[in-house]
Amino acid sequence: MKFSIIVPVYNVEKYLKRCLDSIQNQTYDNFEVIIVNDGSPDRSQEIIDEYVKHDDRFLSYQKENGGLSDARNYGVKYATGDYLLFVDSDDYVSSDYLKMIHEKITQENNPDILRFGFSLIDEKEHKKTDLYAPVFTSQSGIKAFYSLSQDSYFVPAWLYAYRKDFFETNHFEYAKGKYHEDYGLTPYVILCASKVVSISDCLYYYIVRENSIMTSNDEEKLVKKMNDTLILYDNLKEEISMLDYLSKTEYKYVMSYLTNTLFSKGCLLSDASLEIFIEELKKRKVWNYLMDDTFFRKVKKYLVKHHLKFYIRKMVK
Repeated sequence: MKFSIIVPVYNVEKYLKRCLDSIQNQTYDNFEVIIVNDGSPDRSQEIIDEYVKHDDRFLSYQKENGGLSDARNYGVKYATGDYLLFVDSDDYVSSDYLKMIHEKITQENNPDILRFGFSLIDEKEHKKTDLYAPVFTSQSGIKAFYSLSQDSYFVPAWLYAYRKDFFETNHFEYAKGKYHEDYGLTPYVILCASKVVSISDCLYYYIVRENSIMTSNDEEKLVKKMNDTLILYDNLKEEISMLDYLSKTEYKYVMSYLTNTLFSKGCLLSDASLEIFIEELKKRKVWNYLMDDTFFRKVKKYLVKHHLKFYIRKMVK
């Protein structure tokens, strides 16, 4: 079994060698590394060239800057492996990353998707916490969604191994130029799968960098994240509504989960930006997509409908 590991690169010369070393030093060796230089202006390409020169499993591709999603989509086109994996170039992986994934995939007879756990690491390489995956075997997409949605970290592209023919047959693509592009695709990918499995082991090390794109509190970036999330939410809602094998109850559960994730996007916004966000949520009547099968959920739905600013400011973590 061969794995295709896609590594988008942009302005990461400080972190890139650690990332590529962790892949090169795998205990399972049947893989290719598709490195996509997304128009990086730093010395990243020099570092990439060294790996390509000395290890024929490393392949280099260069393109004009189009963002993380565009680089991932570009890399998929050149993949020749049986399974796809995405590794962000400022992160790194366990030496047994591929070995453990291969063992589980073989044991479970080639599932569409495999999920694993990950560790949060600070820039000084001190471990902050481990986030283990819920353990299950051979579940359908919707059953896996129930299991995974108990874990708020279930959407990153790098948290899964994808069977390549499943990924390509369904024409999955990450939305170009959008923040939270994983949020806009991963839930749909899971729901389309006929077989999803998981292992709890933390195989991926996610670096929490201060002032990175995803941790920045810059208001302009926060507003773009807000707008992008709304666009992705609208697209997801439309795509999921077309999955006719979901029952009404299953559809309601999925949409309730995805709707709840919207509210956290407003927590860091200024009052002025939050007011705009609230108006957008009201236009969509998002409360209609929330579960109301318990007393707590009924109260929550009432607050979202009638006191949304209070709910976001006081109730959302």
